[in-house]
Amino acid sequence: MRLLTEVWEQYSVAQNQAKRNVRRCARTSMETALPMLDAVVDRVKAAGEENLGVLNIPVKQIVGIASDIDKENYTADFLPLPSIKSEFAKKWTQLYMEYLTDRGMVDPIQCYEYLGKFYVIDGKKRVSVLKTNGAMMVKAEVTRILPVMTEDPQIQSYYEFVRTFEKTGLYQIKFTQPGNTDEFLKAIGYTPDHVWNESDRYSFIFNWYPFERALEVAFDGLLNITTADAVQILLKNHSYAELRNMPSCMLAELLQDAWLDMYRISNSDVKIRMNFTQKAS
Repeated sequence: MRLLTEVWEQYSVAQNQAKRNVRRCARTSMETALPMLDAVVDRVKAAGEENLGVLNIPVKQIVGIASDIDKENYTADFLPLPSIKSEFAKKWTQLYMEYLTDRGMVDPIQCYEYLGKFYVIDGKKRVSVLKTNGAMMVKAEVTRILPVMTEDPQIQSYYEFVRTFEKTGLYQIKFTQPGNTDEFLKAIGYTPDHVWNESDRYSFIFNWYPFERALEVAFDGLLNITTADAVQILLKNHSYAELRNMPSCMLAELLQDAWLDMYRISNSDVKIRMNFTQKAS
């Protein structure tokens, strides 16, 4: 009974945070709704689709939805909006209880992947519960949408990621600009042609969260870079073993010290640079 009460309290906390986020977005003219896949890519004009099967994917990289079904129930970061007395809330709390069990959530979500980001087809409530709890990974049945190859650095970098993914099976090793992957892999102790096993992936992911947390603390989303971009910059002055043993707070300080290097590879608006300069000074 106590656990059930705590679960309902957690829904109330998440819903209140959702309402605050909506109000904040309204004041700053930010988008309050979940991004839609169709607004990002014309699937008819894409280079093709590939079924990748069931994978472990980073919850952080789940950014939107494949259709507008139920989109009114979520904020742009998947927090729940319906009343605590709603049927939605009842189902959400049931999934939360499932998440808390030893088995966790058994059924994989279904999603599309485009340019390394995920758009949910089925499993939005599960994603909401996972994001509310700060979960790192989730099982997902993934269909990749391939963009048409162009001279755009973002597209070239993505195809470099696709080639690397065939060896690593990881979505975390992705860069904003092409040409960084082989150097990064060597720096963390792997040859570019090494085929990663489950143990390799588990070890990498276990050590990766402090970097993600540090980037979040350092910039709070101000710079449009990947965690791999940030770590690559730190690797210029520190070994991977050294960085891996640092707490997130120390990593965040190193990232802030290197903010200009971060900005140079970011696609962020110049206003963000000015805001961060003021914040850092």
